[in-house]
Amino acid sequence: MSKITGPNDALPPEVPDPPPALPPVQSVWAPPPSMAAPSLIPPPLPDEPLRPVPFEDHDTYPTFWSRVGGMFQLVFRNPMELFERVPVTEGLSAPWRFLMLMSIPVFLFMALFFFLIGMGAMFAALEQAGKSDSKMLATLVPVIFGAMLLLMPLFSFLGMVIGGALNHFFLWMWGGLKPGAGTSQSIRAYGYASAFIQLGGIIPYLGILIQLAGLIAVGMGMARMHKTDTWRGICAVLTPLFLACCCAVLLAFSIPAIIAANR
Repeated sequence: MSKITGPNDALPPEVPDPPPALPPVQSVWAPPPSMAAPSLIPPPLPDEPLRPVPFEDHDTYPTFWSRVGGMFQLVFRNPMELFERVPVTEGLSAPWRFLMLMSIPVFLFMALFFFLIGMGAMFAALEQAGKSDSKMLATLVPVIFGAMLLLMPLFSFLGMVIGGALNHFFLWMWGGLKPGAGTSQSIRAYGYASAFIQLGGIIPYLGILIQLAGLIAVGMGMARMHKTDTWRGICAVLTPLFLACCCAVLLAFSIPAIIAANR
């Protein structure tokens, strides 16, 4: 028989309702970088510092002629890189020596050309004037030629300094100078570049075109070295040529006018 609860009997304890189900908690833990899966893309490598131009890089090119060959390889492979690597080092001695080295074939070619023309004209004049001056001429020609050889380093240095300084000055006038490379670096770049330009200038029929193209390349390289617009660098190197042409035209018109006025 079932037991009937009386009025004095204690009531059975109430069972509490179960708590509502909580939403699933998302895990926010992430593995540390050391436990993460390796990436298939390698991290970017740091940029390698620029080395000096090959003529000044004694570690990579230990011998003299290997440095000269390295300069030709650099110019034919990427001429603009020459201007980027020039500011790595300082000093005017190295570009001056390289310019003199490249000037030797040009100087010998020009000296031989003018020597043959001058000697032919002088000997033709001496045949009519007499034989007494032939000994003096034979003595003066070697002396003049030797003096030109001795003055060649000075002329090369002055041409490098004046040309590089003018390019730097006119680049400043065109608003292309930026903080960084100074006048000495412009002179160094001009010295290396003009060595190749004058060497190519002795090629018959193509020399003038090579020199004009070389001026454009120097302007582009100067702009790249000073981190400015390319057109500013080209205008800077062509401005002296334009001014020289204007002066020549003015002289061509003014000299006959002056002579006519004096008469």
